[in-house]
Amino acid sequence: MLDKREAERGAEEFLASASRSWGPSSNVRIIAEYCFIEGGQYIAPYDHVAYLDHGREDMQLGGNLPVAVDVATGSCRFIDWDEAEALMDRGLL
Repeated sequence: MLDKREAERGAEEFLASASRSWGPSSNVRIIAEYCFIEGGQYIAPYDHVAYLDHGREDMQLGGNLPVAVDVATGSCRFIDWDEAEALMDRGLL
């Protein structure tokens, strides 16, 4: 079972790898203060560094789905829209 820090590290590595091909949107970072564990998954929202560090609203991402890390296995993936909607309905995203 991963602890929160290990899960965050896994999410960071997954996001870094996945975002390499995103062009101008590839400079992204996990928003640690918005991460949480739900249903055995560490849910890690992220956004563009220019938005997070400098408030550049033109660089804020839209429609980006958080990373989910299975805390039992360490496997990572992006959540799907159904999962995102369920979390939003509960006020978690």
